[in-house]
Amino acid sequence: MVETTAYRGRIERAREELIANIMAVPAVLGLGIAIADFFRRDSGIAGTAGAGLAIFGCGALVLAAILIGRLRPGALRTTFVVLVLIGALLTALAAWFLESGWVMGAMFAVLICWAAFVMAARS
Repeated sequence: MVETTAYRGRIERAREELIANIMAVPAVLGLGIAIADFFRRDSGIAGTAGAGLAIFGCGALVLAAILIGRLRPGALRTTFVVLVLIGALLTALAAWFLESGWVMGAMFAVLICWAAFVMAARS
């Protein structure tokens, strides 16, 4: 069977969308953990601005990961891909300062998925 360019393009887009959706999973887990840390009194960071920042960062990463899977290749998607990298790094840094190892681990998982997305988009 002969593959057409349009068929190959659909397969590549589906692969990129799948990886972006997988990237959203650890971001959602990080969001849940950050919310739990914010409200759990024995976490040591309950109600702090830093914990709120981690919640905001994880929420932004969830939305951006879903968005880059839906966007066509171009300047806008590239901008959001770079923003996901910056957001994951800065949220991991915030989690490190807050001593929230689970959120930091989730952000490193987002970064691994980010690298997979970039490699899939480049092929």
